[in-house]
Amino acid sequence: MNTLILTEDEQDVLQELMNIAYGDATAIVAEMLDAYATLSIPNIRIIETSTLLQEMKGLKGDSYFFSSQAFNGMFSGESAFFIDTKSANNLANHLELQNTEDLDDAILELTNVLTSTLTTRLAKEMNTEIKFSLPSISKLPHDEIQTNKTLQEYSQVIVIDTELNFEDQQINGEIFILTKDGSIEWLKNQLNIILEALM
Repeated sequence: MNTLILTEDEQDVLQELMNIAYGDATAIVAEMLDAYATLSIPNIRIIETSTLLQEMKGLKGDSYFFSSQAFNGMFSGESAFFIDTKSANNLANHLELQNTEDLDDAILELTNVLTSTLTTRLAKEMNTEIKFSLPSISKLPHDEIQTNKTLQEYSQVIVIDTELNFEDQQINGEIFILTKDGSIEWLKNQLNIILEALM
């Protein structure tokens, strides 16, 4: 299988669309947690999933909460959110949570709001609509991230990677949008329609 690539122009358009989507998501999550949040400039790549898993071996935390939410439509795939144990505990302290079950619920709600806002706005910018499945969560030791079933379902993915940072609360998380081959081709086509309209 040949890995698809984005041209420089396609990547520039997607970057701009992601900036719009991330702006919306950041504002909503910051209001939800009553804290100032920033999202780093998205890093956009199409890579083999095996490469992504290899890169994840370089993560620094001992274990991670991994939550994901599937979306379906012309643009389909899965949004994934990683947060390490230290940041998760800081989230619990910030929200004054009492137990692990409450923390799981908080991370799921954060994932639901963050990823649904993000992908809904991105889909809107590309003139399509998507539907969501319920988010799920698991806690994985660092050395078992590559066994995650969600990641194993993809051969090549467009990785739109950013870091969510609540600096004062010391809460950091990584967000990924994973899409399958057909959606990558559809995405390239939509980006070129947008490019043609700009000319």
